[in-house]
Formats: sequence, structure tokens, C-alpha cells
Amino acid sequence: MKKPIILVPTDFTPVGDSAVAYANQLAKILSARVDLLHVIAKDKDSAMAKSALLGQVQELQKEGIEADSHVEIGSIFEDIGKVADRLEARLIVMGTHGVSGMQHVLGSKALKVITNSDVPFIVVQRKPMKPEGFKNIVIPVDFNQEVKQSIKYAWEIGRYFQAKIHIVYVKEKDPFIAAKIERNIPYAQELLEENKVAYEIVGLDKKEFAKDFIDYATRLDADLLTIINNHENIFTYFGGSFEQSIIGNKSEIPVLVINQVASKSAYSFSIYFG
Repeated sequence: MKKPIILVPTDFTPVGDSAVAYANQLAKILSARVDLLHVIAKDKDSAMAKSALLGQVQELQKEGIEADSHVEIGSIFEDIGKVADRLEARLIVMGTHGVSGMQHVLGSKALKVITNSDVPFIVVQRKPMKPEGFKNIVIPVDFNQEVKQSIKYAWEIGRYFQAKIHIVYVKEKDPFIAAKIERNIPYAQELLEENKVAYEIVGLDKKEFAKDFIDYATRLDADLLTIINNHENIFTYFGGSFEQSIIGNKSEIPVLVINQVASKSAYSFSIYFG
């Protein structure tokens, strides 16, 4: 039976190596294959890139991981999604860091890469994955129906680690919006209680929600944050910079970004990873 593929765009920097390390751990847990990708601007860089990727593939294979590599000439903003589609990858693990440039992805640039794919992303920084994996998963909840998918995905990936799910909702003063937010809470409770998943629900004021959300996750020593990308602006309700502050958070907590197109289809983490 063909193993599901975890695609890892890498730039051979420490944060790229961190993404490979995360994929290594996840591949063992999920019984998946790891495919490494490096995007180059010119063909003359191809031989060096292939050689570097081969070394990383061999290291993964020594760990018992089925692995392959790909070099593409083009743009990271377009080709990551194209390669993911071609390989039928089921998850992309990508690094983000604070250096601008062709191979360096940060903030809105990371969002541009994510928006060009329908595959879920786990975006990581240099902080390594804990040996025990994702034990505490935190989800920001607004009034959108799509947030139910982030709750479902969090539960699905969390079950591999017996994780606790932390639902963080906005304390909204507008009664109409507050009612819509509150309608998403029972869905989370029913799903998690039905599957005997440990959880807690916490409300934070809207005024500084992004900052307070990251502060809460940091105090918790969270292992994964989960958000929805609707291919336009994710969580615009919280302000235009919310997604950037989450993906590039100061505590370097990995972020699972679920693309809305995938979430509207039969796409399910459990379907592909068992």
C-alpha cells in the first residue's frame, strides 16, 4: 500500500533542517513517506541542490523513513503547491524565519506559499519538536463555520499523541457576533467529549486577542496552534496581522494551517494517515 506523503520544502538553513526533523518524527508516527523539495532560480544550481538533498534523504533512510527528493526551477510561491499536487502530498511541513530572500519565507510570504496550495501545512521555526510530540494543541475560535474544521483537524492529529485540546474564544461585546461564536463551542465540546479527548475552553478579550492568545499558548507550553486559511485573509476578524503574528509567533510554536478548499471537501487527516 502506498504511503501518504509529507512534503518538506527546504532551503538547507537551520529552519529548513528543523522542518526536515519535524517531518522525520511525524513520518514515524503517521507511517508516511517524506519527500524533500528545493526550489532554485537557475539550472546551474541544480547539481549542488540535488547533492545536498541526497545527503538528507540518506539520513532519513538511515532512520527507517522512506524518502525521496525533488529539485524544481521556479518560485517557491508557485512550485510548492504544484509539487504537492503532482505528488498528491497529504501534508506540507515548512520552515519560516526572519530573513528575506528567494528561499526564506516569513509572515505574509509564508501566507502566499500556503495560499497557493490546498494541502494542510505545519509551519515550524527553529524550536525542535518535543519527543512526546503534540501534547497541547491550541485553537483560536471566532464566529466562522470553518473553525469547526480546525477543531476537527486538531482532534484528528492530536489523537496520535493523546493531546489535550485548548479552545480559545473571543469575548465579544456585540451580542449578535457573540451568539455566533458561542454556537461553535458546543460543536467542540460534543466532538471532544464523544471521543474522550481532554480539553479546556478559555475566553480572551478581543482588544488584544492576538497577543493574549500567544501569551496564553506560551504559558501553556503549547506544542501546536491550529488555524484556518480561507485563501483570502485568515482570521481578518482579529485584524490583518493576526495570521502573521500566529505563524511567526515569538515562542516558535508550530502552526497547523488548514486550507479551506481541503476542509470543504472529503479531505480528512484520518482518511489519509489512518
